[in-house]
Amino acid sequence: MRNKFLLAFLLLLGSLLLFPLQPVLAQDAAPHAADHDLQFWDALSHSYYVQEGSRGSLVYLFLEPDCPYCHVLYNWLQNPVSSGKLRLRVVIIGFPNSSSSMGKAAAILGAKDPVQALKENEKGFAIHNGAPEGGIAPASAALIQKQLGKLQRNFNFLAGKESLLDPQSVQQSGVSTPMLVYRSGKQVQYVLGLPDHQQWQQIIDGP
Repeated sequence: MRNKFLLAFLLLLGSLLLFPLQPVLAQDAAPHAADHDLQFWDALSHSYYVQEGSRGSLVYLFLEPDCPYCHVLYNWLQNPVSSGKLRLRVVIIGFPNSSSSMGKAAAILGAKDPVQALKENEKGFAIHNGAPEGGIAPASAALIQKQLGKLQRNFNFLAGKESLLDPQSVQQSGVSTPMLVYRSGKQVQYVLGLPDHQQWQQIIDGP
């Protein structure tokens, strides 16, 4: 069973390397839109996130617990976080049409130690019956209900920004997470999917 999981997961990672998601960026904005982006950036500090790292450039990652691309990107970000190059704020997303997604998102946000809960989810990430799944157990219905306001607020942040991205590109990518939000110079940047090399350097280098 373990060998089957390892094979499936390696195939998944291989597919990411051979056929990576094309990053989707917001189009060049007019001045008033740029002001709106800065307002959105400031508003993100009032989302319900899990922070790792205390030094370096700030980046927000919208992460859904069962998302394989989120899992890959989260792991990529661990080295610059641990080396003090990044402050990572993970905005936890639960998709309303998935009990597993909502349950695991609520379990992370409602945990006594959300950072540890997030790490448990990513450490135990696996492929079960052909489907990617985070490693944390879903929360009870009562805890989901208790965390529902936080989950809805985080989801609204994500849904609101997807409208800025090219709809055709979003449809082609087939994903709505992960989404990265970061500053490059005076501009706020959005990447849906996995960043390319240039974007990765912008993320690490910061404003």
